[in-house]
Amino acid sequence: MASKQEQKVIAAALAGGDGAHIARLAESYYYGRGRDKNLKTALQLWERAAELGNAEALYYCGVCRYYGDGVSRDKDMAFAFWEQAAQLGHAGAQMSLDTLRPAQEQET
Repeated sequence: MASKQEQKVIAAALAGGDGAHIARLAESYYYGRGRDKNLKTALQLWERAAELGNAEALYYCGVCRYYGDGVSRDKDMAFAFWEQAAQLGHAGAQMSLDTLRPAQEQET
């Protein structure tokens, strides 16, 4: 559970409604930069930033679902997030689609 100070930081970021800011905060939780690593908090923040149309957040929502980071693994949902991010011009999402989708198609 996040400390009261961390809860205030998260609440302020969410209240601000800036998808890029929320996505950067999520990244700090995902990698444990400047705070304790917390995959579930990172994913929750990225989901909110994704709702605001942030391409980086959409990309990381896909990453979390593809690898099962903080959430159950769901490759189909990962590809859906990456498609949205790629449509917004996210190069990493397009690369993930180009390299991982063919492997997924071979598995089915």
